[in-house]
Amino acid sequence: MDPNIDPGMVGGLSVAALIIGSLIYLAIIALSLWIGYLIIKAAVRNGLREHTLWLEQRRGPLR
Repeated sequence: MDPNIDPGMVGGLSVAALIIGSLIYLAIIALSLWIGYLIIKAAVRNGLREHTLWLEQRRGPLR
């Protein structure tokens, strides 16, 4: 080990790296959940639209 490197400095860097890594990890999880939400929202919207069209074909306009 290099005698010119302060061990406290290295310890501080590892804590900072751990915090930054944790924040990036949490950001990736949040982004994945948001993208999943948008995909499910679009699927539900399309499903309701198709169901409404199907109902209108069977019974006539709903409004």
